[in-house]
Amino acid sequence: MEQEKVTRKLFSCAKIKTSQYKEEGNNKNIEKIITIIFFITVLLTIIFYRYKSILNIFFDKNGDFQWVGVTSIVAILTFGYSIYSTNKKNKYDIISKERIRWINDVKQQIAELLVLMNKYDNIVRKCSAEGRLQLSTNTPKQLKIRNKYHKEANLLMEDISFKINILLLSFADNPDNEQIISCIKDASNWVDSFYMYWNWCPNPFVDITFLYDNVPIQNLMIVSRDYLNREWHKAQKGK
Repeated sequence: MEQEKVTRKLFSCAKIKTSQYKEEGNNKNIEKIITIIFFITVLLTIIFYRYKSILNIFFDKNGDFQWVGVTSIVAILTFGYSIYSTNKKNKYDIISKERIRWINDVKQQIAELLVLMNKYDNIVRKCSAEGRLQLSTNTPKQLKIRNKYHKEANLLMEDISFKINILLLSFADNPDNEQIISCIKDASNWVDSFYMYWNWCPNPFVDITFLYDNVPIQNLMIVSRDYLNREWHKAQKGK
């Protein structure tokens, strides 16, 4: 009797080539600096043109330049900047320290999750290669092989679920975190989809092939790397 050939595709998602968190370099920063300098120049020009009496601070009635006026302004600006700089540094130290601690913790959790998922992927591939379950022959030897690998996979499931839940609790539910949260959920759905693989009972009438890939693992790697890299740079700036 000819077997019916069936294909079952497990969870899959679109491959991410470039994440939304990838930084574009310093070009934008240079453009911002140039723009700010331009507007400050224009603003000062307008002020001095509109209020020419300001120039009297720097020149006496004879038109001679007065250093006293410049010194006073510099002293006031220095004092103001000192207060601003001190407050900013204190705020920077607090924010930077907490953010770096959070980044390191999330990085550790993601790294451990990726290791567990790669182990899970290897277990399934070994089971498929060694047990040849796609041939749908229900021999005692093949069932023993599948049960062995299934047991190994189940041992990983608890740790994988724990890591995923920890990560989901680590990110605020907002538009900026949408992509990385989506990748974490895809990782969870990817692992859950193997329920069909492990619980399939081979029979002589159906030749079934399970299709799957490790795209969710790759996506999580790319997106989390760019996200954490961006957050690290923000932490260095005290943001």
